[in-house]
Amino acid sequence: MVEEVYIHRLAGMLMKIGVIHESNLPTPSSRLLIEAIKKLGHESYYMPFSYISVRIDRKGLVLKIGSKSFDIDAGLLRSIGFAPSFEQFMGRLALFMGIEEEGIYLMNSIRGLLNARNKFITLLKLYRSGIPVPRSLLTENLAEAYRLTTQWNKVVVKPLVGSRGYGQVLVDNADLGYRIFRTCLQFKQFIFLEEYMDKPSRDIRLFVVGERVVAAMYRYSPPDSWKTNIAQGGRAEPMKPPPELEELAVKAVKILELDYAGVDVLESNGGYYVLEANGSPGFEGLMKVTGINIPHEIVSYLVEKVKR
Repeated sequence: MVEEVYIHRLAGMLMKIGVIHESNLPTPSSRLLIEAIKKLGHESYYMPFSYISVRIDRKGLVLKIGSKSFDIDAGLLRSIGFAPSFEQFMGRLALFMGIEEEGIYLMNSIRGLLNARNKFITLLKLYRSGIPVPRSLLTENLAEAYRLTTQWNKVVVKPLVGSRGYGQVLVDNADLGYRIFRTCLQFKQFIFLEEYMDKPSRDIRLFVVGERVVAAMYRYSPPDSWKTNIAQGGRAEPMKPPPELEELAVKAVKILELDYAGVDVLESNGGYYVLEANGSPGFEGLMKVTGINIPHEIVSYLVEKVKR
């Protein structure tokens, strides 16, 4: 049956764990998670979004993966989707809320993923809880964006939703900024910008699982760029974060109601500033740099959490 191509049952009888992703075939990170589940002796299923259904019936909710029962103890929800339409986005929210309503633990939760997916909501929640973040603006007001670009001298214009540094632009000229802001508005996009903060030619990625930073690295920008993302040509080296930085990252993840996340931190003005937290982080690059088995850490924490 075709569904069997997409449901990968691996050895083990302790717990049934689903790896849930938009892609119809397992991504590299999904394969690593499936391997970690297998090595820990549990049963693993790969579950593409397009095969999941939830039905309201007279006797309650019915969950399906293809034609089979959605029979898992917990799920690793890897994302809500790269660029879904509004209709897809709302449908997926309802789908995963239905799964959570049935008592199936999703990691990360829908609430946590939403907090991390919207970069301004991330900053707002962290700021309200006393976490240092850059000065930021979210607006559809062209004049206000122009005024703050003039006042702050340098700003970073960012997509409200995105990853790997794609679409980010450093602006040090208010008139150039004005043209960028107008273009955003013409395409019905919000203007989201942050004050550019002086820093070393690096930032820090900390990978938090539960109450611990399990791995961390410096990310250095290439000579011809201000971006440190590995996907944008940056290089990385392992680092041992000081206790105050570990505490900051763990606190940020807890505020955002995430179980695990990649937290990006900037060093500036003698302190640390949280730039964002990725609730669907990749980890292959960090594993190569640090040698830490991050999928093992994620799955172990999930099992521990569900068994409590």
